[in-house]
Amino acid sequence: MDSTERAIGRLEGEVKALTEAVRDGNEDNKQGRSRMYSELEKVREDAAESRREVADLKAKMDAAGPTIAEIKKWKERFIGAWMLTMFLAGMIGASTAAIGKWLAAKFGMPWS
Repeated sequence: MDSTERAIGRLEGEVKALTEAVRDGNEDNKQGRSRMYSELEKVREDAAESRREVADLKAKMDAAGPTIAEIKKWKERFIGAWMLTMFLAGMIGASTAAIGKWLAAKFGMPWS
């Protein structure tokens, strides 16, 4: 009978150990799931914040659109004015050279 009681005691100990292992495993799983859900929630919050930032940036760019277009117009005007200035400077230089050559020819200067 002694061996039977010992066997029963060992079985009870093993069942108790298995029960505790299952309970500990369930606790670990709960903690793992909890951690996973909290990380998932953080990812969701980050995605929502990114969407808000992109929407804000889009709104700012839409508001800046007319200003940017106006700056481009003024840049094109400045380039046109610069080209006109260079053309006029060339014309003045060519006219001065032509007049100087004509005067030199009229007064008989040797470099004509």
